[in-house]
Amino acid sequence: MRVLLSVMLWMCSGSLLSAQDLPVMPLPEAGIQLTASTRIQPGAYLRPGRGQEGVLRLVGLKDAVLDLSGVELRGQPADAPLERAEGYGIVLKNCENLTVIGGRIGGYKGCIAADNCRNLVIDGTSFDGWYGQKLESNQAAEEMGDWLYPHENDHDQWLTNYGGAVRLLMCEGATLKNLRGRRGQNGILLTRSDGVKIHDCDFSFLSGWGLAMHRSSRAVVDHNRFDYCVRGYSHDNYWRGQDSAAILMFERCSDNLFAYNSGTHGGDGVFLYAGQDLVEGRARARGEKNAGGSNRNIFWRNDFSCAVANAVEATFSDDNWVIENVLSGSHQHGVWGGYSRRMLIWNNTIDGTLGGAVSIEHGQECAITENRIAGNEAGVELWWDEDESLVQGPLGSQRDTSSSRHFVYGNRFDGNQADFLLTKSFELAIGANAFDGRGQLEIEQFTLLGGEIGAWMSGRNGHTASGRVREVSVRLFDGKEPEFVRRARAWKAPELPGRNKVLPKDRGVKPDLATILMGDYGPWDFESGAPRPKPRLPGGLLQDCVWEATWFSWASGPDPRQRPAEWRELSRQPILKRSTRHWTSPWNEREIRAQVGTARFGLLASTQVKVPAKGRYRLTTTSDDGIRVRVGERWVLENWTHHAPVKDTVELDLEAGTHTLELEYFQIDGATALSMELVALP
Repeated sequence: MRVLLSVMLWMCSGSLLSAQDLPVMPLPEAGIQLTASTRIQPGAYLRPGRGQEGVLRLVGLKDAVLDLSGVELRGQPADAPLERAEGYGIVLKNCENLTVIGGRIGGYKGCIAADNCRNLVIDGTSFDGWYGQKLESNQAAEEMGDWLYPHENDHDQWLTNYGGAVRLLMCEGATLKNLRGRRGQNGILLTRSDGVKIHDCDFSFLSGWGLAMHRSSRAVVDHNRFDYCVRGYSHDNYWRGQDSAAILMFERCSDNLFAYNSGTHGGDGVFLYAGQDLVEGRARARGEKNAGGSNRNIFWRNDFSCAVANAVEATFSDDNWVIENVLSGSHQHGVWGGYSRRMLIWNNTIDGTLGGAVSIEHGQECAITENRIAGNEAGVELWWDEDESLVQGPLGSQRDTSSSRHFVYGNRFDGNQADFLLTKSFELAIGANAFDGRGQLEIEQFTLLGGEIGAWMSGRNGHTASGRVREVSVRLFDGKEPEFVRRARAWKAPELPGRNKVLPKDRGVKPDLATILMGDYGPWDFESGAPRPKPRLPGGLLQDCVWEATWFSWASGPDPRQRPAEWRELSRQPILKRSTRHWTSPWNEREIRAQVGTARFGLLASTQVKVPAKGRYRLTTTSDDGIRVRVGERWVLENWTHHAPVKDTVELDLEAGTHTLELEYFQIDGATALSMELVALP
């Protein structure tokens, strides 16, 4: 068994040694604990992970330097599978004013793990090939086991379960700068670390989170690149993101500033969540009254475009400002602000989003002002729905969950399918917007609280808004801005230390969701020259089958769950009939989706499959929503419910020869999934 060495090195009294004057030593096979400043002798070191004690360990150092210039430290060979990486490379504990310089580290579960270090500086270190889960999702359908679970981290679960290049735990006042990481799952993990400065770093093309923060506040994060931190995506097939994000903020992360960062092509650009203390009522159960969320954060002049889910998701939290960002081209929303209060969305560009540009359910007093909102399926969505688990659960017992008192003014709407989708929202102040006048506005159960009847929906350019308004009360915006908007206008950004130009506009890059191509361990890093990953298609014996398919609408009923026989009869009046190959979605092709739509449609299909030999086979489906499959004369698999994407399997005894498979599927609304695979069991 290797023994951890403790080596006392000479250190100059008084001021720190310069990097050139530091004592130089090689890295022993057994690992080492340093007790003073040193420079590790340049070279490549293969030192397997030593659990949580680390290969290099620094404990209790003050005013010290660890110089890793010219050092490559790996826990396993660079070409080893990422899921086999284990242990920690460098462990820092109870240090003060410690500086780590340079080096290249990889092949560990945690490359640098720092605990209870004050004013730590890590400068110029690069990371390559640290821990990453092997992804099971394929081109046709996602694997639900690939989803991340960021909700719990009070016991360091993020590092334990998912790994990280740098993890800081209770490290107040740390500075991370000029760091770079590729080929791993998570970049920087901050837990209970306040006042951290992160600038000029690049953690991109990762399969989890570029920067993840838990109970960490007062950080300044500027001029960093966290692009392509994504999983759960197959172009034109599914776009779930699986809780990956460029920037993740969970559990009471407040008073942070994010400026001039690029976080494009993430699962989310920003995924901000108040935390379980508030939403699950844990703080209240501990006797804490008025528990807060992740509040008073400022996102200023960042680019979070082309997110698989939401460019900015900020939920259950108060007083967050989203100012002058690019939030375009996402699959679901530009800004998703569920249960937010006093959120400011000001002077952003939100174009080409496949869902709502700004979508807020159950929020209060949010201000949406002076944004460019163009070419989205919906411009501004504000609504209340039943949402029983939250409205009637611990959250609803602590705070208002209505949709009310929002401000929407000074925005430019252009080319949206609907400018407004407003439902069960009250005391709204709307006015001084500009519209293109291309659509109609449907109004039901409407109450005017002030101003002329049409003034609030008429733009300053004379055109009228489009969309749908139901059970809503509105007053014409009178020009009096809420106090928090006036305060934001007076806000001045502090001097920022970062200098790197990372935004796509500065690099001459035009973001595009089609550039996300997933491999075994994450997104294809096309910038590195790595080969394009081979498509991973499911299907097994079904992969080359041709299906005769019929799509039809049941928008007017009957519901397939209550009246399946009558629902099936609707296929006699199809929207479309087509021969198609193995399922990679309920439509398989974009043009089919355009004709069929995305809600309340059915699908009947059949095919012939050749079974090479008598034996036992496994049939696997992934569906969202209902599915059932018949082989020959027998229904063998059924999940005829409204559900999120889920995998179902059944084992079959099949004779050699040709078998007929029949598929029935229905979609209600929201996300979709459909794939099938038939494989022989050993």
